[in-house]
Amino acid sequence: MFRERCDLDIQRLKQQTENEHRAVEAAFPLMHEELNVTQYIGCLLQMYGMVSAWEEESLKVAPDWIRPQLMARKRKNMLELDLAWFGAESRDDVRPELPEMKDQASLLGAMYVMEGSTLGGQLIAEQLQKTLHLSEGKGDAYFRGHGDQTGAMWREFCEMLKMRVTDAETESVVRSAKAMFATYGSWMLEKSAVDGS
Repeated sequence: MFRERCDLDIQRLKQQTENEHRAVEAAFPLMHEELNVTQYIGCLLQMYGMVSAWEEESLKVAPDWIRPQLMARKRKNMLELDLAWFGAESRDDVRPELPEMKDQASLLGAMYVMEGSTLGGQLIAEQLQKTLHLSEGKGDAYFRGHGDQTGAMWREFCEMLKMRVTDAETESVVRSAKAMFATYGSWMLEKSAVDGS
């Protein structure tokens, strides 16, 4: 007898990774009123390592159906533009070791973290305009992400999760997302990006 397919519950995923999400946010000084340019550049450099690792590793393990989605969502070049704006050089060899992405569920769990950071970047861009007086595309391209399309792309990703992952696989997605959040948070703190050193 066939059972009705039960799709992944996005709200459950969000709730079960909330603590890890908050821990990562705490590793970034980007929403602090006292943020300075040195700290900001430190964050960009540190994030460059994380984003480089993600974009490279995800394409290595991605099934064919999701490759166009990953390509369309690449943002490493935006970080390069921001660093160039401040006259800072990125190092492509300094990057974290990401959690293993051994199957579709673990890849999508990690992608949930990276796609969520694109959505959250919109709020950060607004804050940077206030604290560092950055204007659009001049040092804040990464956080502006895909501009007006960012919200739509996030909703598209959530629909993709619901369509591609069954409820039975949700726990695997949650575990992967938690591991990715933990890696992101520890990487941001590892080289003292918070104090700009």
